[in-house]
Amino acid sequence: MKCSEGFSLLSLAGMTTLAMLMVVPGASAQGTPQPAPPLNFQLPAGYQIPPADQQCILSGQRLNLQCIIANDPDAKRIRAEEAMLEAQALAAAKSGKLDPYHQVQTLGELEIFDPKLAVNNNKACSFCHDPAAGYGNGISILSVFTGGTNPGSVPITVHGAYPNNRIGKRNPQSYTYATYFPPLHYNQSQADFYGGNFWDGRATGYKLQNAAANQAEGPPLDPDEMANPDPACVVWKLSRSNYKFFFEQIYGVGSLEITWPSDVQTICTTPIGAAVLNGNPTPLQLSPTDRTLAGKDFDEFAYAIAAYEGSDSVSPFTSKFDYYLAGKATLTTQELNGYDLFRGKGSCNTCHLDGRSSTLLGGSDTGQAASVQPLFTDTTYNNLGIPKNVKLPFYSEDTPDQWGFNSNPLGFGFTDEGMGLFLDGFDGVPPNLSWGVLLPQFEGKFQTSTARNSAMVPYPGFVKAHMHNGYLTSLKEVVHFYNTRDVYPYPVLSGNCPQGTVEKVTCWPMPEDSNNENTTIGKLGLSDEEENDIVAFLQTLVDGYKP
Repeated sequence: MKCSEGFSLLSLAGMTTLAMLMVVPGASAQGTPQPAPPLNFQLPAGYQIPPADQQCILSGQRLNLQCIIANDPDAKRIRAEEAMLEAQALAAAKSGKLDPYHQVQTLGELEIFDPKLAVNNNKACSFCHDPAAGYGNGISILSVFTGGTNPGSVPITVHGAYPNNRIGKRNPQSYTYATYFPPLHYNQSQADFYGGNFWDGRATGYKLQNAAANQAEGPPLDPDEMANPDPACVVWKLSRSNYKFFFEQIYGVGSLEITWPSDVQTICTTPIGAAVLNGNPTPLQLSPTDRTLAGKDFDEFAYAIAAYEGSDSVSPFTSKFDYYLAGKATLTTQELNGYDLFRGKGSCNTCHLDGRSSTLLGGSDTGQAASVQPLFTDTTYNNLGIPKNVKLPFYSEDTPDQWGFNSNPLGFGFTDEGMGLFLDGFDGVPPNLSWGVLLPQFEGKFQTSTARNSAMVPYPGFVKAHMHNGYLTSLKEVVHFYNTRDVYPYPVLSGNCPQGTVEKVTCWPMPEDSNNENTTIGKLGLSDEEENDIVAFLQTLVDGYKP
């Protein structure tokens, strides 16, 4: 059984990663503008809104995002962890005891936990990629109310605006093991795309030949995330950081010595998308020599982040299952049952490769692992038929903010086509022009994320958003969806399941995009106990196990 079926696109002569990153999205989306519908959803069983967040709840089941940023206990926890980890990394950088291998990783750690790299000096990469949540969304209330989508660096101050902060359209994808994904490429024999980073594969890695490094260059320039107006602004911030010495120790003395224009601070505190920038992707006026150096520095910044993502701090292969493969841990009866279902009746390992053969077709597993560090993904792209998550505040970002930027002119009329958006040029022309004809085969498809650390949470009771739009908020829901999507389908939007049904239990709303929908899932015939066994197995994939 194939995990996905599709086609591909790669290298446009003369195009740079910068040119693709700096296109402000929105213009190429297809659809008719629509207002966001009223919300009508139940809180997850057992979930209670933190007392500190009660003041942040607006009418209509919406959130005051600026209030959440300031008051939510998870947001405060994340900022405290960022400060602690940043201080530890800085101490290590100053110690003089790091070998070159660990120097680059430590530089990446300093960058990831540095909130000053955002346009308003207020949002680190780690705010959306919390280590305690498997480097995904670490704010429980956002999983419940916004599909896990995180507010970015730029508040919205237009009177009465909702949301009151720029916010992205997707649940932050974990970057554990992201460095093991190859640059995006099209396999002609399999008729499928492999590799790349981001849910839609747009971090192809074509120029840097490193998809994770390419991904690291995205959020700093994304208007809904860190929102810097020019990649050189990130370099300017690095040149003013307390770890400038360390960057130059690694990449060369003087590597951050650029002659900055007198208006650098004004420009670099103006968010991308602001009307005053006139759509200029490089508004800082630099000499050709300094522009070249800034581009080199920006790439080196990204390489360091990728190095940290590939380190033992992020991608260590230390789960219970890893020790089981090494003969140093024993799985419980329930975990073993779940593992057998994962690679058998559930057919999970046809996409989430576990290093062994599938027994779905009656074959026998020899017990010999083909890989003793399986990634639990084949890195391809798939349309699972996930319903549209009507909770996303992005659907209400349909009017200009105080900077004149309109993140989503289509409002609820926007359809997230995943890789189809990338191939259609939503974020700039893809680098391989031959991929364009493949768009019809990849519309609606999203990257198969690793199952590793999908069960990692900061504390018991934490609600974790899953899938690209965060529609599913527990692994039980994930497995139940795979099992029963086609048993309980209804042609309705989320929040409108028929009376007598329960959404996510006996009612699955229609898919956001039905093109290229995977038909090998949806009616697996698993019992409730078998679903629970698979969830138990997925919990063995959490790193940090002590044998």
